[in-house]
Amino acid sequence: MRDLNPALEQEFFDVFKRYCDLERDAGKQHDMSNYTLDRMIPLAEVAGHPERGLKIIHVAGTKGKGTTCHFLSSLLSSCGKRVGLFTSPHLATVRERFQLDNALVDYETLLSSGRRLVSAVDSAGLKPSLFELFTVLGLRLFADSGVEYVVFETGIGGRLDATNYVTPVMTAITPISFDHVALLGNTIELIASEKAGILKPSVPIVVSRQSFSEAEDVILARARELGCPVLWPVNSEMTYPYLPYGTAPYLRENFCTSLSIVNHLGLVPDVGSFRYPQLRARCERICDDPLVVLDAAHNGDSMRRLVEALNLLYSGVRFTVVLGIVKGKDAHRIVEALRGLNARFVLTNPHTGKGSDLAALAEEMRVAGLDVIEVRESISSRDDLPYDGPLLFTGSFFTALIGEELFSRDQ
Repeated sequence: MRDLNPALEQEFFDVFKRYCDLERDAGKQHDMSNYTLDRMIPLAEVAGHPERGLKIIHVAGTKGKGTTCHFLSSLLSSCGKRVGLFTSPHLATVRERFQLDNALVDYETLLSSGRRLVSAVDSAGLKPSLFELFTVLGLRLFADSGVEYVVFETGIGGRLDATNYVTPVMTAITPISFDHVALLGNTIELIASEKAGILKPSVPIVVSRQSFSEAEDVILARARELGCPVLWPVNSEMTYPYLPYGTAPYLRENFCTSLSIVNHLGLVPDVGSFRYPQLRARCERICDDPLVVLDAAHNGDSMRRLVEALNLLYSGVRFTVVLGIVKGKDAHRIVEALRGLNARFVLTNPHTGKGSDLAALAEEMRVAGLDVIEVRESISSRDDLPYDGPLLFTGSFFTALIGEELFSRDQ
């Protein structure tokens, strides 16, 4: 897989093996006792408060926040600024989470910084989660590297997310829809309220175009309470000097949010030095023979936008869709969105310890009348696929990972 050294990857995770990985444990991930900011200040203290002195741009949202962060980092670099980028989850290697000036941090630096942080945490007797450790590790790496700006993506929600202990110079909220309802609530208003928890008094916010008006209402109300100047994405026409032909419409929208942030900071990007970021598993074409597309869409709204993009960019192509969703996701809304795609489907389990409910997904597909040609417990080789025509791996980052493992250019 791309940029992955299995031995060094394992060595890095061995450094953190004593700490619970909430991202991979579905039960603990949705345990409210784990969803708190209480551990962050003591953790930041033992790390020397690396957030201080950094110009942090904090981004939350249900969909599009990762690509918005990648675009923003590339734009800031084109302005001549040094930038740290912290995102999650990763597809092929943990290094994707930690980027300096749009390049993956090398294993040697990650291992050295990780060992120092874990030693300090152990000495202090703290018990943070793995994501909390990664959050502070990223900031420590960025501070030590002398960056000016940090683009900081939330993990889950916003209000109680580990990233929300910082005071940013700007915030942004990308489109909000249904996801992580066990933690964030089962209405758009409740979810939007959690996302709007990243707003800080008088700190400007860029609000992306929202699919649900209720979400925008909640965000704007919170902005008024805190006196936050509200900004909007730039016009889509401003994307054309930067983005190549064939860029998915939803990616253009995310770019508009990023460019609005840069404009408000008073910075002027250099179009000639702008480099399109590698957006892994975001309508990403990783192979031409056969055609293979990866996309991490994992809720109904993001799947709807993916279907729109595929119908535009690959008109007339009938994909075989390898579909797998993580347990707890809204299978019904995901399947409803897929009714708009002319495709046949192979259902499987994502490559994750979070678990999935393959039987429930198969039943949703049956009720929707979609063309399911096979249900497989696992897919571990190309021989497990029924057909070598156009393939789409989607439903989760961990289903996209199957396509990465089988078709990555770096194999």
